[in-house]
Amino acid sequence: MFTNQEAEYLLKLPKFIYEKDRKLLEKRFNEPFIWNIQFGLIAKDEENIYDFIWGIWQSEKNLLKMSLHHQDDETKTGLFRIDYNSGHINPAKLTDKVPKKFHPFAGKRFSIKEHHVHYHVEGYKSLAWALPIAFDNFPYKNLNASNILDIVSEFGNFINLQTKLFINKKLL
Repeated sequence: MFTNQEAEYLLKLPKFIYEKDRKLLEKRFNEPFIWNIQFGLIAKDEENIYDFIWGIWQSEKNLLKMSLHHQDDETKTGLFRIDYNSGHINPAKLTDKVPKKFHPFAGKRFSIKEHHVHYHVEGYKSLAWALPIAFDNFPYKNLNASNILDIVSEFGNFINLQTKLFINKKLL
């Protein structure tokens, strides 16, 4: 398990998409009708190489989830996730490891209309804690058909993705 500081460090590391053991400086792909895609990401510092998975999932009912998970052989620990149109319940118990920004939301039940962001919190199961997206720095507070590509791009910026994404818009 990571400390909160280690999770924040990993979130900020510059990351690249890797395919077939090749670091990509750019990635071109077509926008899917329904998003269900994962990218393998790699980050390095002076001492270590880190593996991540960036997943984007969407349902036909306008649910959109984007996650960044640190991949190691044992934990596959979630670091950050955005949920649009999805419910969630935060833990009710606060410990000294829970950052203050989550305190007002202890035990909160998010309805499917309350978009929210999850972060790793030390001592809890993966991505157990969330806060309303309105209280977070992520700039896209709502999801609609016209901003989904912007949300994907901004998520890449938020996780410090260095690979440039070029997404061909789907034709309707």
